[in-house]
Amino acid sequence: MVQEKRTPTGPEPAVIHLNDCTMISGTPYRIRHDEARAALTDPNIEPCGFCRPDTELGIDVA
Repeated sequence: MVQEKRTPTGPEPAVIHLNDCTMISGTPYRIRHDEARAALTDPNIEPCGFCRPDTELGIDVA
């Protein structure tokens, strides 16, 4: 799942979540596993610190 963050000062980095993450807010949208892997290599997208989709997908974003 992708959660876009929009604020009064502009957009913030989007967040990738696992489908069952309880920390999702707003209106997220579903993406495929391969899309999530590709998205997590983008510096403007970050993994959720709670559900850790990067670990689930076997990606090291450090």
